[in-house]
Amino acid sequence: MIEREKIYPIIVDESENVVYISDPETYEVVYLNQAMRETLDMEPGEEYTGRLCYELFQGLDSPCPFCTNACLSKDRFYTWKHYNEKLKTYFILRDKLVEIDGRDYRLEICVDITESEVQHQNLEQQLSIEETLVQCIHTLSENEDMDMAINSLLEIIGRFYQADRSFIFEYNQWNNTVSNTYEWYREGVESDLPKLQNLPAGLVEQWKKTFADSEVYYILPNNEEISGEIPDLLHKFHVHSHMAAPIWEEKSDAYQGERRLSGFIGVNNPSRGIEHIKLLQSVAFFVSNDIYKRRMFNKMEELSHLDALTGLGNRNYYLERVEELKQARLESLGVVFIDINGLKYANDHYGHPYGDEMIQSVAHGIRRVFPEYAYRIGGDEFIALFVNGTKEEFEQRLDTLKRYAENECICDFSMGVNFGEGKINIDEQIGYSDSMMYVEKQVYYGSVIDGRRQQHKALARKLVREIEAGNFEIFLQPKIHLDTGEMVGAEALMRRQGEEGEMLLPDRFISLYESEGVIQYLDCYAFEEVCKLLAVWLEKGGTPVPISVNFSRVSLMGSDVVKHLAELRDRYGVPSELLVIEVTESISQMEPRALRSLMDDFEKYGFVVSLDDYGYQYSNLAILINMNFVELKLDKSLVDDLAENPKARIVVENSIDMCRRLNQVISTAEGIENEEQLSILKEFHCNVGQGYFFSEPLPKEVFLKKFGGCHSF
Repeated sequence: MIEREKIYPIIVDESENVVYISDPETYEVVYLNQAMRETLDMEPGEEYTGRLCYELFQGLDSPCPFCTNACLSKDRFYTWKHYNEKLKTYFILRDKLVEIDGRDYRLEICVDITESEVQHQNLEQQLSIEETLVQCIHTLSENEDMDMAINSLLEIIGRFYQADRSFIFEYNQWNNTVSNTYEWYREGVESDLPKLQNLPAGLVEQWKKTFADSEVYYILPNNEEISGEIPDLLHKFHVHSHMAAPIWEEKSDAYQGERRLSGFIGVNNPSRGIEHIKLLQSVAFFVSNDIYKRRMFNKMEELSHLDALTGLGNRNYYLERVEELKQARLESLGVVFIDINGLKYANDHYGHPYGDEMIQSVAHGIRRVFPEYAYRIGGDEFIALFVNGTKEEFEQRLDTLKRYAENECICDFSMGVNFGEGKINIDEQIGYSDSMMYVEKQVYYGSVIDGRRQQHKALARKLVREIEAGNFEIFLQPKIHLDTGEMVGAEALMRRQGEEGEMLLPDRFISLYESEGVIQYLDCYAFEEVCKLLAVWLEKGGTPVPISVNFSRVSLMGSDVVKHLAELRDRYGVPSELLVIEVTESISQMEPRALRSLMDDFEKYGFVVSLDDYGYQYSNLAILINMNFVELKLDKSLVDDLAENPKARIVVENSIDMCRRLNQVISTAEGIENEEQLSILKEFHCNVGQGYFFSEPLPKEVFLKKFGGCHSF
């Protein structure tokens, strides 16, 4: 038996309450203080050592199913609440491991809370959850002032849960932030609302994930079933327990039929009613309608001040703010006047959608650097104001904006800047910045005719950035031997992801990149993606077929382009016979010596070449004489007319016959869509065909699974 003199010092500070010590392995009681003996109605001198704790305290014949031994540590107390059926008493229990004579024992300190617990239960009977919900609904429906109604509702909720705070957070989907828009707090608690504005939405990501899974989020450390790690945001504001329910927006077409999280309502440090979280969920449902109405009202007000294309303030809002600033006592003012270079040229040559992208790109940079006061005041004009800051900070922001213009913006723009301190004349400073911008713009147009050179640079930069972002994807369409039905090759076709997630066909973007001389970035990307695909195909044990990659004449005019392609091919270990370079007849427009040099390079580095789109616009027979092609591809326009147009059949038949006579060039028909076309082409002894009759173009992963000949893709 342990000597009591060794136990007393351990519990001397806790001796006001009921205390016992037991062996956590054998469950044998080794010590009871006087208060515990009295609670158990033990006779003076009645022996307790060696008795089992679950028998003595709970009246059970086996260890308690709620035993907390597994939760105990020497570092801190484990606190929990329990109703003792044997003693008919509610306790708050504090458990901890203590070391005595080299062994760990369970120390438990018990506080009788029966009286307060009964009082709480009586209060819950007086104000049931149903009555509280009805009260909340009446508060929302009967008060015309929406803000006052929601504040009153939060007071009802806060008092029901006897919480420190009740609150509503709302998401701003436009800038991906979250703000505490409403709160109630009990007497003696400070308001946290000013500190919880425009927080990054990532800080409440845990709430969002939990709402998606279980519709509620709560952390109650005193309840082992629903306790959890307290997020940093709650720690910062001394919140040890928390309950929240989501506020959803209604399903709509705008969200593809899915509901979207609008915000959440919750309470901090609730001291009762924690089992009634359904109340929060019900209130959230009714609050969502009022928040929606307020948002619609605010949205209408915002739209009168915002530029719809960029989200910046519009000209009217700018003029209002300038008048407000004129009435204020400004210590300093920085002005940035911006005008987009070459916007008219872009609209005329690439279309207004691209011009809109230029405007949005400039606006994005301005909003990032000058979020406080940024406005679009004309079609291609912007202004940003820097109020009551230092000159050093203003210059730092300008440097940031210049870096954005150089490295990220898809177009160039001219800037006029001005900074003043002391006595501020807003109109003069704005006028001076406007003049400085005009001077810079004149310099720009003096060095760039119609903005074309800079536009080329901007478009190339934008294309590379889109490639890096994964906006382009390779699709593959199989080539089928018409006699055997066997797949003998495939063509790589580029797709671009649109703004709505749709896949755009090449005719929506290739011509722009080709006309502006930046298509080589896309062609080389497609070639490398095909090399990667073939390398995987070989690695997985499949039997690859040759894949054709389209190259623009513009791309092939680059310096050492064929050498670069060979280096890419060798880097991925792809045999030369598995890659085919497809070119169109426009290649004949190259200067003869350059064309001859290109063909020599193809032969030198082991590339085979296919002539694509034969018969689309014109047919340069000389190119068939002067270049060595392994394949001639009949354009879809010829195949479309086979059934009804005798002239088309004559052209196609003779072209196929010509292929047989020209060193056995493979004849391939594109765009086969029906049995009748296939039958005619077989009659003409066409070698290969491709088209929707056999398969539509497929994403590369789907293509490999379907045609790769290997199940592990």
